[in-house]
Amino acid sequence: MLVKLVAIIASVLLMLTSSAAMPESPDMLVETLENLSESRRADEINGVGEARFYIQRPLDGKLSEVNASQFGLSEDNDDNFSAFQSALDYCARNPQTKLVIDKGTYYFRSENSLDINSCTDLLIEGNGATFIFSSTGYKVLLRNSDCVEIRNLNVDWNWEERPLAAVVTVQNSNAAANTIDLVFRDAEYCDENNRMMAITQCDPESYTFGAKNSSKEVYLYQDAEAVKSVNKISDNTLRVTHNGCMDSFENGETYILRHFVYDGTVFSIRNQSENITFDNVSIYGSAGMAYICEDNCSHFQIINSFIGVNPEYKDKRCVSLTADAIHIVNTDGCFNIEGCDISGMGDDAVNVHDGLGYVSSADGNTLTLVASAMRLNEGDILAFRNEKFENTEITAKIVSVKALDWITKEVVVENLPEEVTEGFVAYSTECDSSNYVIRNNYFHENRARGLLLQSSNGLCENNRFYKTMAQAIKVVMDIEPALWQEGTGVDNLVIRNNTFEKCNFSDWGCVIEIGTNIAGESAKTAVFTNIEISSNEFRDIPSMLMKADNVNGFVFSDNRIDSGDFFAEQMSQGRLSFGRYCSNVTYCNNEFTDSGFMENKKIVQAESIAVWAQINSQLEN
Repeated sequence: MLVKLVAIIASVLLMLTSSAAMPESPDMLVETLENLSESRRADEINGVGEARFYIQRPLDGKLSEVNASQFGLSEDNDDNFSAFQSALDYCARNPQTKLVIDKGTYYFRSENSLDINSCTDLLIEGNGATFIFSSTGYKVLLRNSDCVEIRNLNVDWNWEERPLAAVVTVQNSNAAANTIDLVFRDAEYCDENNRMMAITQCDPESYTFGAKNSSKEVYLYQDAEAVKSVNKISDNTLRVTHNGCMDSFENGETYILRHFVYDGTVFSIRNQSENITFDNVSIYGSAGMAYICEDNCSHFQIINSFIGVNPEYKDKRCVSLTADAIHIVNTDGCFNIEGCDISGMGDDAVNVHDGLGYVSSADGNTLTLVASAMRLNEGDILAFRNEKFENTEITAKIVSVKALDWITKEVVVENLPEEVTEGFVAYSTECDSSNYVIRNNYFHENRARGLLLQSSNGLCENNRFYKTMAQAIKVVMDIEPALWQEGTGVDNLVIRNNTFEKCNFSDWGCVIEIGTNIAGESAKTAVFTNIEISSNEFRDIPSMLMKADNVNGFVFSDNRIDSGDFFAEQMSQGRLSFGRYCSNVTYCNNEFTDSGFMENKKIVQAESIAVWAQINSQLEN
């Protein structure tokens, strides 16, 4: 009855309101495959709509084979860096090579990065071998290369020498004295000399990131005064004196204490490398991320692979990586993530975006940009959005770039119009991480979000999301001037046929979030267009299912929602909320297992009467 009454009222209001024009459908990338080399094969990737692109791979039978042992790679070596680098250098000089690694365990202790540089038609066959790294930084660079595949390889971190993290339980928390005792689950990791970089509440049963409906944490490394002293008071206990940052931690709570955060990356794909494949690659440990894809690389894929705690040590180790799993920034797009199992990270599973620059000042042709991860090269063309993040027609060519500090750049451009002032945002037109497929993966039990999707023409389908600490999917344009600046807007994103269970476990807000953060405020316009969320299944929801804002052209249809009884019931559980800058919304055929009193959960919240009427008039469909 309530739903019918709301639909009638909404229909009347809809006749009295107006909406924004429907966004145009985007042009699809449709590649053709011509003149494929005899030494290559190609995977056809079918994306959103009619989009299609190809990722080329070396053809095994057409390659000359060489064994890494010929260059000195050996399980007996204390450090295999020089031996394996010699093998890679040989491959650079000899295109169309298959580099074979004998199954075994190989240690790498060098501070230097293995460099796959200027290779063409290279297949690295791991045969189930394991590489164990002991130092931070970039471990494998893949640059200036075309058609490289790495397969059947395992990568781990040397926990015996430097543990990545530990599970601890709080005792004797004393806010008056700013002290706390951390009792280690595994006494061998209790060492007062290990760095304390971040501490995050975890599930006391599974020892995975995030407690039920709670997400206490402190990024200790961001404050030099956070930890005053650390003393070992027993075989398994450290007493920490702090500056008050852990006063909210309560006795009996369980935490994951990380000793590293953004201290390294296993694979870095860069320098316009293309046609890169990782197939059946397992990454068990890293003092940072697993993959960074950047610097205009394109046509790359991670398939049939694993990122998670080494199953052999699942009772002792609590994290796989200490930061993101896959970070994609400032590329030329066309990538595929398929058939992967990704868990246990200290940050997001996948983050896709291009960098922005926040204009902190403009003087003549000189800009001061706060830009932590933005492409800024001489000769590049910048485009600008205004302080409301509305598109402008303003562009300018970069003349010079000077770093003022790690995040602030002085950029001189040609003929900068006077309209560009503080609060504007600049982005490079020279990169675009659009056109991608994320399909048939399992994302689970990691800190923060599952997917951060901040680029266009994306297809996210047939994935399983389980027990992500925060949002399973976040579509965002995020500008924190002193920290990060990410996302140039999203057009044409389809999220369909996925399952979401116990996601947003720590209740950071909702399961799916679409919106903007511009120095603490929302954009005053729609920066996202043509987004579809359809035929998904949502189970066990702690609070709101979705919040959406700043989107024109949105479909939420044919989804099945069961709030379940795992989390405490509340009015907002399973509900949807639309912000003021939404328009042209289709909401239909969504099934709620528990619609609440008088089916109130079907009544969608919205900040404006026009949007509320537009959505709720469709409730009976």
